[in-house]
Amino acid sequence: MVTPPNIGIQMRRLLLFTILMLCCGDRTLALELAASGGLTRNIGRADLVSGAGSNLNSTYTNAATASLTVSGTTSASDSWRIDVRMANTAWNGALRLKVRRDTDGSGSGSVGGGDSFLEITGSDGQFFAGACDRSGISLSYELTGMAVTIPPGFYNTTVIFTVVDTP
Repeated sequence: MVTPPNIGIQMRRLLLFTILMLCCGDRTLALELAASGGLTRNIGRADLVSGAGSNLNSTYTNAATASLTVSGTTSASDSWRIDVRMANTAWNGALRLKVRRDTDGSGSGSVGGGDSFLEITGSDGQFFAGACDRSGISLSYELTGMAVTIPPGFYNTTVIFTVVDTP
């Protein structure tokens, strides 16, 4: 069966239109979240509690190593919440990673919650909430569970923040 040339062109146009709608839809009403920063921590001989033969410090806290910005709100009453989870790529289950909000950032509106360390797991956890656009919300991380019994190696994870529009 031979396809008339017009049908092939119409199908290509339909596909192109669909792709443009997905990429270029009205984004002015969507909340956006931008994250910057991160944490790299090398643990070695200097982290031993009492020198050779002793255990490692079990907790490491790094202040203001990341920052979040929420934008795209439509009014001062447009509220949102930030959820957090981790996607492990090479992680030791004995280690626990926690996050805390250190500042409110700047902008109109408000921010609340998240001012004590929250353990980050593989499931979304409610971290903190706010209203209106906010920028420069500083975060700290805490790593716990470190011990000499954890095999030496390179452990990493990806921390995923999600902004959720709330009524």
